[in-house]
Amino acid sequence: MRKKYLLGLAVLVLIVLTALPFVRSREKIELNESIRSGVSGQFAELPLGWTHYELSGPEKGNLVVLVHGFSTPYFIWDPVQKSLTDAGFRVLRFDLYGRGYSDRPDAVYDLDLFTTQISDLLNFLHINETFDIMGLSMGGPIVAHYVSKNPDRTKRVVLVDPFTSKTNTFPLTVPLIGEYLNSAVYIPSLPKGISADFVDPSKVPSGWVEKYETQLSFRGFGRAILSTIRNIISFDPKPEFEKLALTKKQVLVFWGDRDHTTPLEKGEYVKDLLNAEFVLVKDAGHLPHIEKPDIVLPAISKFLSK
Repeated sequence: MRKKYLLGLAVLVLIVLTALPFVRSREKIELNESIRSGVSGQFAELPLGWTHYELSGPEKGNLVVLVHGFSTPYFIWDPVQKSLTDAGFRVLRFDLYGRGYSDRPDAVYDLDLFTTQISDLLNFLHINETFDIMGLSMGGPIVAHYVSKNPDRTKRVVLVDPFTSKTNTFPLTVPLIGEYLNSAVYIPSLPKGISADFVDPSKVPSGWVEKYETQLSFRGFGRAILSTIRNIISFDPKPEFEKLALTKKQVLVFWGDRDHTTPLEKGEYVKDLLNAEFVLVKDAGHLPHIEKPDIVLPAISKFLSK
C-alpha cells in the first residue's frame, strides 16, 4: 500500500513539474499587425523583424538615440525623452528585439544583434547625420559596442548605471534545465522585481508594472530573455568599454549610490577607463533618471548642449 502511495505521489509531482512551465507561461499571443495598430509610436520593418520606435522632437534638433536595458522596453526613457525634446533635441528610442512591441526573431541575442538593429533602424529612417547616444544598464555595453564600431557616426556618450560585470546566471546557462527554470520560475518573477531597482518602491511610476507585463504575453519573450542571459549577461562587458575608450569620446556617467542591480563597486573602473564626467546620484537605485530627475535630467541636457 505504501509503495503504491509513494508511486502515485511521485507521478503527481512529475505531472505538476512537467505542467508548471505551461501553467505559469503567459505567452499566449502572437505579435501581429492588429495588436500593433493600437500601440503608440511607429514601426519599422527591418531585415530581422519589426521594430517599435518613436522619433520625436524638432526635426532640425540634434539627434539623441536612447538604448534601454535588459528587459524593460523604451517607456523606461519617458522622463529623459520629454526633457530632451522640451530642450529642443530630436530623440529616437526603440524596443530592443525580444522586448515590448518589437519582434522576437529566432536569433542569438548578443551585442551584434542589437547593434545591427540600431544600424538598420537608422538606415530605415534615412538618418545620416552624427548623433549622441545613451545607454541604460545593459544598454551600456550595447552602446559601447556600437560606438566602437561606428566612431564616425557618433558624438557624445551618456551611460546610466551601465552593466559592467558578468552575472552568475547558473543554472540558466545549462541546456534544457535553463529552459525549464526560465519558463517556470525566472520569467514569471520579472514583474515583481521592478521595485528592486528603486530605493523607494513608491516611486515606481503608475502603470509601469502593467505595461511591463504586457510584453510577457507575446510569444518569444522568454526565449529572447534566456538567449540574452546566455550571450550578454553571462559575459564580462569590460572589453566593450575598453574599445569605447579607444574612441576618446566625451562620456558622461550617472550612477545611483544605492544601485543593487549593477553596483558601483563592480563598475567603478568605467569612469576612469573612459575619462568620463561622473555624477554619483545620492539615494537612488538603478534608475536615477526616474528617482532623481531634478539632478539627472538637467545634467544630461547640459552635457549634450556643449
